[in-house]
Amino acid sequence: MVAFNEKKAIANKGDTYRISKLYKKLEEGEETTICFLGGSITQGSLSSTPQTCYAYRVYEWFKNNFPNGKINYVNAGVGGTTSVFGAARADRDVLSYEPDLVLVEFSVNDECNDYFMESYEGLIRKLLYYKKEIAVAAIFNFYYENGKTAERLHSKIARYYGIPAVSMQGAVYEDILSGKIEDISILSPDGLHPNDTGHDLLGRVVCFMFEKLLMEYRSGSSTPGDKADKKIKPLTGNCFESAKRLDNRDFVPQLEGFKKDEALQECVSDCFKNGWLGCKKGDRIIFDLNGENRCSSIAVQYDKTIKRPAPVVSVTVDGDTDNNVIIDSAFEETWGDLLDIKQLFLHKEIKEHKLEIEVIDDKEGKAVPFNLVSVIITK
Repeated sequence: MVAFNEKKAIANKGDTYRISKLYKKLEEGEETTICFLGGSITQGSLSSTPQTCYAYRVYEWFKNNFPNGKINYVNAGVGGTTSVFGAARADRDVLSYEPDLVLVEFSVNDECNDYFMESYEGLIRKLLYYKKEIAVAAIFNFYYENGKTAERLHSKIARYYGIPAVSMQGAVYEDILSGKIEDISILSPDGLHPNDTGHDLLGRVVCFMFEKLLMEYRSGSSTPGDKADKKIKPLTGNCFESAKRLDNRDFVPQLEGFKKDEALQECVSDCFKNGWLGCKKGDRIIFDLNGENRCSSIAVQYDKTIKRPAPVVSVTVDGDTDNNVIIDSAFEETWGDLLDIKQLFLHKEIKEHKLEIEVIDDKEGKAVPFNLVSVIITK
């Protein structure tokens, strides 16, 4: 069993108000739901079974510590995705389950910049200020091979909102750098995704935090901070709190060659479904964003594919063909397709917009279809 630095594993204890209410509910045997929202690590990439991923291990900790509780488990991890998509899909993939606790994990997929600080804050606010009071906790993962992580910005958000958080960098990176952990492959074969040993370590770090909070709760020493039950001013422009995802389940665009993707989505990680397919040059799809879909920002979400040949599309907003955006859907990595997001603009006036996407290169009819998975808008 790999040891970890207990003093640095907890990045932020946070306010205990919501966690204490969760523990009370569990002790009283009420039905509760725990959701895990994140990327491939949360999904369980490189764990040998769904039950050996960290999320399920944390779920088992709750079951073992609250044997009278009826606890539901929801794993909403989707590989290769950021907090931008997390904010856009939280309504359907998390909040629809009316969760009592949500653990958020995006620190290896988000970049450490203002854009992702804003999207991460928007996601956190969407969860915290939902109509039902939800306990929220954060997990800051990192690249074992080089220490890369967006923890610096994510932890700033966690501290500001009083969210309990754990740091895997704090837990083990010093031991990696010092050589105490001689070979990172015992934790991660690729320097990022944990194997079963790595998932066990991550699960133990998360459970260590919840154990500490449980001890405080049971001793009566936990006290709420001043941010637990009131809405506070955002640190960023905060457009992503209103993020909304438009796909073929709830939006009907104008189709001029594009076709609705009729394939059924089997699970949350089966993420390239529910959009529209453009198969040949000249195929177009048009979104009239009006009424409740008036917006101040637009992003296009699509399948960036390793399949070849891959098509190229042109994206135009409000008829401005002089500033159209070209998207080449070819993905140069080899590990699989990426659910990519192209942000077209942010923080403009909230108004009606017209979005047009046209296939401009189908590789002489040989390209795979362009898969427009969704359009993401914010107020």
